[in-house]
Amino acid sequence: MKKVLMVCTGNMDRSPTAAMVLAEMCAPMWVTSAGTEPWAKNQVSIELVEEADVICVMEEAHRGHIRERFGDVHAGKVVVLDVPDNYVCWEDKLILLLKSKLRTALGLTSSKS
Repeated sequence: MKKVLMVCTGNMDRSPTAAMVLAEMCAPMWVTSAGTEPWAKNQVSIELVEEADVICVMEEAHRGHIRERFGDVHAGKVVVLDVPDNYVCWEDKLILLLKSKLRTALGLTSSKS
Protein backbone atom coordinates (compact mmCIF):
# COMPACT_ATOMS: atom_id res chain seq x y z
CA MET A 1 0.00 0.00 0.00
CA LYS A 2 1.35 3.41 -0.98
CA LYS A 3 2.05 5.73 1.96
CA VAL A 4 1.31 9.42 1.40
CA LEU A 5 2.31 12.32 3.65
CA MET A 6 0.47 15.63 3.23
CA VAL A 7 2.43 18.69 4.36
CA CYS A 8 1.46 22.32 4.91
CA THR A 9 2.62 24.99 7.35
CA GLY A 10 0.60 24.49 10.53
CA ASN A 11 -1.20 21.20 9.87
CA MET A 12 -4.47 22.96 10.63
CA ASP A 13 -6.26 23.49 7.31
CA ARG A 14 -4.74 22.33 4.02
CA SER A 15 -2.88 19.13 4.87
CA PRO A 16 -5.53 17.66 7.21
CA THR A 17 -8.18 18.45 4.59
CA ALA A 18 -6.03 16.82 1.89
CA ALA A 19 -5.61 13.70 4.02
CA MET A 20 -9.34 13.39 4.61
CA VAL A 21 -10.19 14.12 0.96
CA LEU A 22 -7.82 11.36 -0.16
CA ALA A 23 -9.39 8.96 2.34
CA GLU A 24 -12.88 9.88 1.13
CA MET A 25 -11.79 9.27 -2.47
CA CYS A 26 -11.30 5.64 -1.38
CA ALA A 27 -7.74 5.67 -2.66
CA PRO A 28 -5.93 2.48 -1.62
CA MET A 29 -3.33 4.43 0.30
CA TRP A 30 -2.20 5.07 3.84
CA VAL A 31 -2.26 8.82 4.47
CA THR A 32 -1.30 11.21 7.23
CA SER A 33 -0.59 14.93 7.51
CA ALA A 34 1.94 17.19 9.16
CA GLY A 35 3.14 20.78 9.28
CA THR A 36 6.53 22.40 8.84
CA GLU A 37 6.34 24.88 11.73
CA PRO A 38 7.32 24.07 15.33
CA TRP A 39 3.80 25.02 16.44
CA ALA A 40 2.13 22.65 13.95
CA LYS A 41 -0.46 20.26 15.38
CA ASN A 42 1.60 17.34 14.02
CA GLN A 43 5.11 18.44 13.07
CA VAL A 44 6.80 16.80 10.09
CA SER A 45 9.46 14.39 11.34
CA ILE A 46 12.20 12.25 9.88
CA GLU A 47 10.08 9.17 10.69
CA LEU A 48 7.14 10.47 8.65
CA VAL A 49 9.37 11.54 5.76
CA GLU A 50 11.23 8.21 5.65
CA GLU A 51 8.03 6.16 5.88
CA ALA A 52 6.24 8.04 3.08
CA ASP A 53 6.37 6.86 -0.53
CA VAL A 54 4.99 10.22 -1.70
CA ILE A 55 5.13 13.57 0.09
CA CYS A 56 2.50 16.03 -1.15
CA VAL A 57 3.38 19.57 -0.11
CA MET A 58 1.10 22.54 -0.55
CA GLU A 59 3.78 25.08 -1.56
CA GLU A 60 7.31 25.17 -2.97
CA ALA A 61 8.51 26.50 0.42
CA HIS A 62 7.44 23.22 2.03
CA ARG A 63 9.60 21.27 -0.43
CA GLY A 64 12.49 23.54 0.54
CA HIS A 65 11.84 22.88 4.22
CA ILE A 66 11.92 19.12 3.72
CA ARG A 67 15.10 19.32 1.64
CA GLU A 68 16.82 21.62 4.15
CA ARG A 69 15.76 19.69 7.24
CA PHE A 70 15.93 16.10 5.99
CA GLY A 71 18.30 16.24 3.01
CA ASP A 72 18.12 15.68 -0.72
CA VAL A 73 17.57 11.94 -0.30
CA HIS A 74 13.81 12.52 0.11
CA ALA A 75 13.44 15.23 -2.55
CA GLY A 76 12.40 12.73 -5.21
CA LYS A 77 9.31 11.81 -3.18
CA VAL A 78 8.01 15.39 -3.00
CA VAL A 79 5.15 16.61 -5.19
CA VAL A 80 4.17 20.29 -4.97
CA LEU A 81 0.38 20.67 -5.18
CA ASP A 82 0.55 24.49 -5.37
CA VAL A 83 -2.31 25.16 -2.96
CA PRO A 84 -2.03 28.67 -1.43
CA ASP A 85 -2.59 29.31 2.26
CA ASN A 86 -5.88 31.13 1.88
CA TYR A 87 -8.37 28.38 2.75
CA VAL A 88 -9.85 27.04 5.95
CA CYS A 89 -10.29 23.39 6.85
CA TRP A 90 -13.06 21.68 4.83
CA GLU A 91 -13.80 24.78 2.75
CA ASP A 92 -15.69 23.69 -0.38
CA LYS A 93 -13.27 25.45 -2.75
CA LEU A 94 -10.31 23.79 -1.01
CA ILE A 95 -11.90 20.35 -1.30
CA LEU A 96 -12.59 20.77 -5.03
CA LEU A 97 -9.07 22.04 -5.67
CA LEU A 98 -7.49 19.22 -3.68
CA LYS A 99 -9.52 16.50 -5.40
CA SER A 100 -8.27 17.64 -8.78
CA LYS A 101 -4.67 18.13 -7.68
CA LEU A 102 -4.52 14.81 -5.80
CA ARG A 103 -5.92 12.87 -8.77
CA THR A 104 -3.21 14.31 -10.98
CA ALA A 105 -0.35 14.06 -8.47
CA LEU A 106 -1.13 10.50 -7.42
CA GLY A 107 -2.38 9.18 -10.75
CA LEU A 108 -5.88 8.40 -9.50
CA THR A 109 -8.84 7.86 -11.78
CA SER A 110 -11.75 10.25 -11.46
CA SER A 111 -14.39 7.52 -11.10
CA LYS A 112 -14.60 8.16 -7.36
CA SER A 113 -15.97 11.47 -6.06
